[in-house]
Amino acid sequence: MNLHSPLPHDPTGPASGEEKAVPALALPTPGEAQLLDWTPELARSRGIYGFDSLDPRSRAFNLIRAKLLELHGLRGWRLFGIVSATSNVGKSFITANVAAALSRDPRVQTTAVDLDLRRASLTNVLGIEPQVSIRAYLEESPGAEMPTAYVPEGERLLVLPTTAGPIRSAELLAGSRAQALLRGMRSAGENSLFIVDLPPVFANDDAATTMARLDAYIIVVEEGKTTQREVKDVAALLGTSRLAGVILNKYRGGLVSEGYGFDSYYAAGYGADAAKD
Repeated sequence: MNLHSPLPHDPTGPASGEEKAVPALALPTPGEAQLLDWTPELARSRGIYGFDSLDPRSRAFNLIRAKLLELHGLRGWRLFGIVSATSNVGKSFITANVAAALSRDPRVQTTAVDLDLRRASLTNVLGIEPQVSIRAYLEESPGAEMPTAYVPEGERLLVLPTTAGPIRSAELLAGSRAQALLRGMRSAGENSLFIVDLPPVFANDDAATTMARLDAYIIVVEEGKTTQREVKDVAALLGTSRLAGVILNKYRGGLVSEGYGFDSYYAAGYGADAAKD
């Protein structure tokens, strides 16, 4: 694989090998979603601060929200993948908090989607035991015609969870049901934003397969763990023109430090402005 040749990006056309377009899945609406037991105390206990603008730990996620909304306005980007080079850098924690912060903006409808099919990390962070998971839907399990959506009680965030397991995730994500799900996201209203938790890029090809249908991506890195070479390789593989930013995670001792945010040191030369280089 040549990491300096980005994978093709066609968010609207049929997937490789498909002879015709797959009809879009009609996604669940907030009114059709299951209510998830939720309180501010439970959110804090799970490390999710983005719902509470009064919590100083939400500040960094509010700044990220502003950046994504700016990109939505300027470029029309609505489908954002959250990726990392390797595991255990806080990717799903970032996904949950960014989605929570975005959901507080009444101008948009935010949906968090767990497509880390083998680990279901975002689902675990939120404490959801899905009735019909994305995995069950993709596997065409009996009665799984649509994944169950959830809304944390008192919040506006819509969540599409999955269940973990040793599955052939790459094949499922390249299949017709995955394409129907992604087309459903694409065909949602212009004010519908999707934050998609993806597996680590170099764990398998799941993230690369899915990113071909999304608008942009954010790389989560951990100071002292993720190398600059890994960030460069992720950007080279997924394409620099769609890199929305790099979040430097300095998670320490259960508290969010000021280290959360878009870090220009890691992102230098990889943003959309560098696409012409």
